[in-house]
Amino acid sequence: MNMDQDKKAISIPINDEQTETEIEKKEEKESSEVYVEHLQRLQAEFTNYKKRTEKEKESLSAFIKGNLIAHLLPVLDDLDLLVMHHQEDHQCPVEAIQMITQKMKKILSNEGLESIEALDRIFNPDIHEAIAVEEVEDPQQEGVILEEWQKGYQFHGNLLRASRVKVAKLKSAEESD
Repeated sequence: MNMDQDKKAISIPINDEQTETEIEKKEEKESSEVYVEHLQRLQAEFTNYKKRTEKEKESLSAFIKGNLIAHLLPVLDDLDLLVMHHQEDHQCPVEAIQMITQKMKKILSNEGLESIEALDRIFNPDIHEAIAVEEVEDPQQEGVILEEWQKGYQFHGNLLRASRVKVAKLKSAEESD
């Protein structure tokens, strides 16, 4: 009988160890399942956040564009009137075109558009694009912009389009002889 009791005593701890291990495994599995569910929930929330912010960005962009277009409509109206009144005689008064141009420039300036000054300025490759070069004899003229072929613009300090210009280049000594 003593032997049977020893077997039972020995087998009980083994079963207890197995049970403890099984319980630990089960707890770890449940814990990891909780973490996985939490991670999945966070991923879904983040995906929804990204979609929501993208929609908000698109909505804001459309609103801003609509606002700019609304400001430009009076210029379009003036151009329509100009075309309508001068369709028959095919003459268009320069003053009318100048007024419309000034109105357009003012609206764009109020929105943050800035023209780049180029004529008689030193060439800056960050804001000017050299389309042509003209040789000059005066060393003080070297690098100076002689002509502006297309106006350049910045929007809130960011380059939209570089000014297309002709730049002065000093004649070499060999060519001037």
